[in-house]
Amino acid sequence: MRWLMLVSLVLAGCLSERQGTFGTRDGAGTDAADTAVGPTDTAVGPTDTAVGPTDTVFANDTPVADSAAHDTAVTDALDVTLPSDAAVDTASDTWSSEDVVTLGCPHAIITVAEGHDVIPQTVLHLSGTSSTGLAPIVGYQWTVEQPSGAVSTFLPSSGHPTPMFEANVVGTYHFHLRVVDAEGRPSCQVATFPVYVVALDAIHIELLWTTPGDADETDTGFTAFGESVGSDVDLHFLHPDAVADDGGTGWFDALWDCYWSDGRPGGWASGGGPSLDRDDTDGGGPENLNFSNPQSGLTYRIGVHYWDDWGFGVALVRIRVYIYGALVYEAGPKQLVPSDLWDVGTLTWATNAFVPTGPPAVTANYPVPFF
Repeated sequence: MRWLMLVSLVLAGCLSERQGTFGTRDGAGTDAADTAVGPTDTAVGPTDTAVGPTDTVFANDTPVADSAAHDTAVTDALDVTLPSDAAVDTASDTWSSEDVVTLGCPHAIITVAEGHDVIPQTVLHLSGTSSTGLAPIVGYQWTVEQPSGAVSTFLPSSGHPTPMFEANVVGTYHFHLRVVDAEGRPSCQVATFPVYVVALDAIHIELLWTTPGDADETDTGFTAFGESVGSDVDLHFLHPDAVADDGGTGWFDALWDCYWSDGRPGGWASGGGPSLDRDDTDGGGPENLNFSNPQSGLTYRIGVHYWDDWGFGVALVRIRVYIYGALVYEAGPKQLVPSDLWDVGTLTWATNAFVPTGPPAVTANYPVPFF
């Protein structure tokens, strides 16, 4: 009989959703030490069957007439109200599928090896294996609320007990977990674990984008024919010494432009130059740039170049600039087509003044010097 499990869990306060199965309460126990009545109920008559340790008991029930075959002993400590019946249930009630209350639901528990506070691009190691239940946990369902623009996914899947997840956009991630035990019971409540992604460098820049023509911006890599599965938009960060071949703004400068071709340029400062820590070539972003040692008094320039759409068309681009973790500038979505270059603006250190470039900020068909 399965109701001992239900009784003990009512005592523990674990009462969850109903499920569509039928139950019985037949009072077929034989334990002589059972207490047949609770303080507010009528005594069970001498010809009735005592309630044993595996029977269901209800508080505030009114037992039926003496000698009835289905009397149920009562105790006020174990009160369960059947939702489709009258306020006071009797042992002669007929149980329907909506009367049955599911008890003993498992408890989902999330642990994250890296903790609650991390920097961008941290690969999180999540686990639901500490979840508990009356039966072994056999099913896991992970979901996440990500900061705007983030498109990371669980690896190897959202159904894995210990998935990995790259938190690569500044903001708060809320991870949720539901579990199911071997007897098909889902967790009573969804477990939640917040992770706070904070940029600690002096300058942190995020480039994010969406491509409406790309049906799946979470996929990565290349097709069997060598084509990217998403659009390729690039972040550029210029030193004031950068000069273009034509004497103009120095996009693609071999020494003074930090971008995909030279993601860690040297010679910018005694403590090291900026670092393009994430170059995304297959859609969605982000591309992340960090600079821990900008030089006081220098004015740096930020730009975005649409390198290749790989057939997916227009990209809607967003840029965010952080100073010691605080957002100082955000722009977009800016619509770009392949070969467009968006001159976003300038950042002067250490006044931390960001000045957006006035229109026209986008140059169409920008000439790449090495092509």
